[in-house]
Amino acid sequence: MSWKSFRVAGLAGVVLAVLGALLLVREPSGHKMVVKAYFSNARILRAGAPVRLAGVDIGSVKSVHVRPELKEAPAEVVMVLTPSYELNIPNDSTATLATAGVLGETYVEIDAAHAAGAPIGTNAVLKTTPTIELTTQEMLEKFGEILSKKCDCDSGKKGDTPDTSVKKSIPKNSSQR
Repeated sequence: MSWKSFRVAGLAGVVLAVLGALLLVREPSGHKMVVKAYFSNARILRAGAPVRLAGVDIGSVKSVHVRPELKEAPAEVVMVLTPSYELNIPNDSTATLATAGVLGETYVEIDAAHAAGAPIGTNAVLKTTPTIELTTQEMLEKFGEILSKKCDCDSGKKGDTPDTSVKKSIPKNSSQR
C-alpha cells in the first residue's frame, strides 16, 4: 500500500469517526413540541421544572416570563414536551401548577382526563386552572381543623373515655397526715 493511499484511508476514517460522534451526541429526534400556558401567578416556577401528564414526566419548562400587558394572566410559561413516543394531548386539556409534596418544587401538571379535543400542535396555548393559594394563617387553620377532627375520632374509641367514678383526693395541706 502506498503512502498516498494510506493518507486517504486515514482521512476517510477520521471523517467517519467525527460523523459517528456527531450522531451519538446530538439530541434524540423523538417528538419535540413547544407549548405555552399563561398563569395569574407562577408560584416560584423555574426554568427546568418538570412538565407532567398523569404523573409522567413528558418535558420541562423552558422559560418563565412576566408579561404585564396580559392583565389577567401575566406569567407566561413556555414548555418543551419531549416524549420518546407520539403523544396526542387534546387541545382542551388544562395546565395547573402543582407542588411536589409540602416543600417540594413547583411543576406543571397537564390534565387531559376530561379533554376530548383535537391534538395540540407546536406553539399551542393550553388553558390553565387557577391555583388556590393559602396564606400562613389559612394553612394553620386548616391544620387545626384536621387535628381537631382527628382528636374527635380518637376520643370516641372504647376505653378512651375518662372514668368519672374514681375521684382522686388531694390533701389540702401536706402537713396533715
